[in-house]
Amino acid sequence: MEQKKILFVSHDANRAGSQLLLLQLLRLLKDRGVPMHLLLCSGGELEQEFEEVISITRLYQIDKVAPTPFTGKLLKKVNLYKLYEERSVQRVNERIAAELELQNIGLVFINSIANSGVYHDFLTFLHHLPLVLFVHELGMSVKIYTHEKHLNFLLKKTDHLIAVSHAVANYYVKKYNFPEKHVSTFTLIDHDHIDQKLKSIQHDLLEKTYRIPEDAIVVGGCGNAEWRKGNDIFNWIAKRVIHKTTPLPVYFVWIGAGPQHEIFELIESDIRLMGLSDRIILVPPTANALDYINRFDILLLSSREDPYPLVVMEAALQEIPVVCFEDAGGAPELIESDAGFVVPYMDISAASEAIIQLVLDPSMRDAMGQNGRKKVLERHNTDKSVARIEAIIQKYLPLQVSEQQNQ
Repeated sequence: MEQKKILFVSHDANRAGSQLLLLQLLRLLKDRGVPMHLLLCSGGELEQEFEEVISITRLYQIDKVAPTPFTGKLLKKVNLYKLYEERSVQRVNERIAAELELQNIGLVFINSIANSGVYHDFLTFLHHLPLVLFVHELGMSVKIYTHEKHLNFLLKKTDHLIAVSHAVANYYVKKYNFPEKHVSTFTLIDHDHIDQKLKSIQHDLLEKTYRIPEDAIVVGGCGNAEWRKGNDIFNWIAKRVIHKTTPLPVYFVWIGAGPQHEIFELIESDIRLMGLSDRIILVPPTANALDYINRFDILLLSSREDPYPLVVMEAALQEIPVVCFEDAGGAPELIESDAGFVVPYMDISAASEAIIQLVLDPSMRDAMGQNGRKKVLERHNTDKSVARIEAIIQKYLPLQVSEQQNQ
């Protein structure tokens, strides 16, 4: 009898934290022989990388069945065009649902509450199956990426909730009364994969591309440019630090801010009016993020809210100390007092002073960076992390995985 599969659901394939984390997880589960299929609700630059790992059903490739021009005009005149469109979409949805039903799904694994609408409206034929929900979002993101009705339904159907940090777990337990006994705290970083990639990165990419001096002290930020990520706060801190550390060559570099983002022109304008266009550099979204991060001396997590960003662990693995805000997500759980600085929420002065300390004290940077790497390796051991995920899955869908991986 054919073994049942896990249906993973991703809201898109953009190069962002939850999607990159899912891609890592899928690669590792594939190595263990776990039978899987992916429902991709929208596209993105990671799509090809997903395709190399897992079979995919694309929900967004719905080809609307357009009527002929004459038929369309006639339908509009008799107010039936909307009904025609709805039925056309319904037929395509039914076709995709039939394709998924052929996959022999035994468990649904939802990655991100951004998929709550799809689960509520489209995956009705799978509502009887056990559900594992992997949450990466706190309050601001909940308001942006889902509707209360859809999220409440998703949480009601969830058999086990996996949160990326204690901050996130506490949010769903307290805000939504999700039973604590069915909650696990987990995040994943494939440190062997990253260490391997670091062997072939370009170490002087910033120097070559943006002409920063070789002796520059680089304070970095990373992520899509948006209000939640605190790009404006990053710039205010940069202005203060650069002013106070002159004439030292301190540069601030943000990876992932491009013209496609709504606030890009605003933050670019601020930088220009501050007179710091040569010292605050905006790098568009790139597949070479690690090449830039590797050049950071300090990571500044300026987020107003960030559940547990992958970049914090990537930086820590590269022995880069981190400055972040308390009560803004899960990063303080790793950084604590020995891998960087955790400063009061939105305290720009405290964040600036912490960065200045690190700028002026290379030995402190080295010591805190080493502590960060040590803690990532201890707390987020890749094999143990995947085994924990697999144990959760096994509760609801017994799997026959690779014997070699279990030795």
